[in-house]
Amino acid sequence: MKQKDKKITKSQKERHSNVVVLDNDYYDDLQSDVSKKSKRTSDKSHKTLKKNLTLKRGRIVEVKSNYLNIVRIDGREYPCSISGRLKQYMFKTKLLTAVGDWVEVDMTVEPDYRIEELLPRKNTLSRFTESNFQKEIIVASNLDYLVITPSWLMPMLKPGLIDRYLCIAALNNLKTIICINKIDLCEDFSKAEAAMAYYKMLDIPVMFTSTMTGAGIKELKEMLTDRDSVFSGQSGTGKSSLINALEPGLDLAVNEISSFNEKGRHTTSQARLIGWSFGGNLVDTPGLKTINLHKNQKSLIPGVFPGFDDYTDKCYYRSCSHEHETDCAVKAAVEEGKIPVERYESYLRIMESL
Repeated sequence: MKQKDKKITKSQKERHSNVVVLDNDYYDDLQSDVSKKSKRTSDKSHKTLKKNLTLKRGRIVEVKSNYLNIVRIDGREYPCSISGRLKQYMFKTKLLTAVGDWVEVDMTVEPDYRIEELLPRKNTLSRFTESNFQKEIIVASNLDYLVITPSWLMPMLKPGLIDRYLCIAALNNLKTIICINKIDLCEDFSKAEAAMAYYKMLDIPVMFTSTMTGAGIKELKEMLTDRDSVFSGQSGTGKSSLINALEPGLDLAVNEISSFNEKGRHTTSQARLIGWSFGGNLVDTPGLKTINLHKNQKSLIPGVFPGFDDYTDKCYYRSCSHEHETDCAVKAAVEEGKIPVERYESYLRIMESL
């Protein structure tokens, strides 16, 4: 019997050729599509199957790129890449690492040092992209103080921006210091005290400084001694000048303020962790022209806005937004003068922006 003709399949028609597989380092440096990342959450990224590693604990002092960091270990700084394993996790942030992160670095192969472990952060200072997805960008981590640094003039003091910073600090478990710089431009100091009276009443440290007269520099240095801190505020408020006054040897770049729009230029282009000579560290970060909150945090703002926590438990509705509800203790406090009208209006603008 004649054997039946076999059908030739598509796979049999195709010719197979040898494929060259490159070194693992090549694939580690490729930035894969996020859709191909591991579905495992980033909080499990510390689990590794690698053996015979020589791990040393260090702290990230500068993020050069998404996968290259400068890490301080035992007083020395090393360029370190991020292990391919960590790259496969779907982190919620735009960058995997941040200045101030504590990490475990594999020192086995010199000079190919690799970050194998990203240790848990106690807090962060973050901002969010302006896109609809609002990707988180961590400016710094593991901080003791967020030094909110507005200026009295040039650019003019904006208490509403202070309120935003205080909300962000509360959401991220950050202690704050309000440092009003360029106080030498204030002709009537009683106006400056009146502008900050509400925050002082809330036991938030408020300092008035001037690099021209030296006012407040000594007191600020005492508060920052042996602490890790970051100065943040509008560009042009004199953060670099203030830091130079605290640590003259740093010689950070300082720019003039535009006489047209009273806005400063960014003099810091890359965030970096710098050791104070009097103990502790400074995170020198680019000035932020805008500070924003995530839209998903809107429901949390009524509970963390400065000064509202004394009244939220007295509102009739547990989820009171302090906007349109009746029997609202916060609105009653505004009518009674316990909360300044300006601060309540600032709260409404923040809620509207979200």
